Amino acid sequence: MQIVVFGLNHNTAPVEIRERLFFAESQAPHLLKTLRDRGIRESAVLSTCNRTEVYFCTDNADSSLAAIKEVLEKHFDVDRRILEGYTYTFRDESSYKHLFLVASGLDSMVVGEPQILGQVKDAYRMAVHSNTTGYLLNKLFHKTFNVAKRVRSETRIGYNPVSISSMAIELSKRIFGELHNRKVLVIGAGEMSETALKHLKKEGLSNIFIINRTFGNAKKLAEDIAGIPYPFESMSDLLGQVDMVLASTGAEKPLIEAGLVLQIMKRRKNRPLFIVDIAMPRDVDPSVNNIENVYLYDIDDLKDLSQKHLSDRLKESELALGIIDGEVAAFSSWLRQSEKNPLIAYVIDKAEAIRVKEFRKASQKLKNADEETIRNIEALTKAIVNKLVHPHVTLIKQDSDREISETIKRLFTPDEEDEKDLDNRNEGQ
Repeated sequence: MQIVVFGLNHNTAPVEIRERLFFAESQAPHLLKTLRDRGIRESAVLSTCNRTEVYFCTDNADSSLAAIKEVLEKHFDVDRRILEGYTYTFRDESSYKHLFLVASGLDSMVVGEPQILGQVKDAYRMAVHSNTTGYLLNKLFHKTFNVAKRVRSETRIGYNPVSISSMAIELSKRIFGELHNRKVLVIGAGEMSETALKHLKKEGLSNIFIINRTFGNAKKLAEDIAGIPYPFESMSDLLGQVDMVLASTGAEKPLIEAGLVLQIMKRRKNRPLFIVDIAMPRDVDPSVNNIENVYLYDIDDLKDLSQKHLSDRLKESELALGIIDGEVAAFSSWLRQSEKNPLIAYVIDKAEAIRVKEFRKASQKLKNADEETIRNIEALTKAIVNKLVHPHVTLIKQDSDREISETIKRLFTPDEEDEKDLDNRNEGQ
């Protein structure tokens, strides 16, 4: 069984390509289910402003990669040449080393940025809820979280953390110098906007306006951090007043079109307008940058600034890489040991098959239960099975006695009469 990653990131694809292959969290379950239907039993998908990646386990990497490319090509309606020209594939040691680097913030545009670990955890959690992880991916992701924790605690890579949002504020300072007397419009109320507001507050700004499609979220952000909330419909009026716009929403299409900005610039009498768009997909039509006295910056424009921070953190990066190399070697050793004893895989597969069968039966009897309850029940069944299987796996690893191995195998191979008896008892409850 191979561990493979297929994807693209800020190093291989410009922002206009990355946004075409970006998927929202709400789209992940469908994509995972489609991959499972194509025979890829274990997979997880990660999509951020800087990357879209599929992590999966397979017995045939080439056929699985072909299936994934077909699924992505159809899902995103993109030409196969884009998938071939801007992507990468890592296998075996290179694949889990890549995941360790990503989760530790060493493969980010801004080295050491803290948000990526949370995004990796969210991607794994979604895969678990979608029932597309198994023993190997579960082991890999839990190992990844431990590696990232070591990197954070044993190096200063995350000291004085830098993020895309803070880089956007740094860019603003380069444009304006002092910010305290500037008017800023923040569009969006998500994590990036929240981080940006904290940095703007540190700069002493008093004229910060916040809009969001859900006014309550904008109001809460203003109350918790700083700023004055306005209804989303106020965007046009506010664009006519401010010096700078920071946009970071989850909209699928641009919120600010060139036509709107042309009208606003007439009202502003061509007074310069600076826009920093850190959304994915982008919130501002790129053609806005062609309008006179409008200066539009996107995520990729922050790369030069990120290189400065990379050099500042180079020593800590080297320490972190040493930790990761050691963890890669340890995980490789664990994999080799697992592969030497196919009984471990047999026990795990059998236990999982029984769990899935019984969970599906139970789900049919709980048709009125909400989705969260079903997810919690499934998580409970997985936890129980893992705890029951673990001591058997440990015993197999520690003891090569053939009689013990055969006994364990029989324990996880119920005959037809046992299964019928179990089914009858379940039906009678």
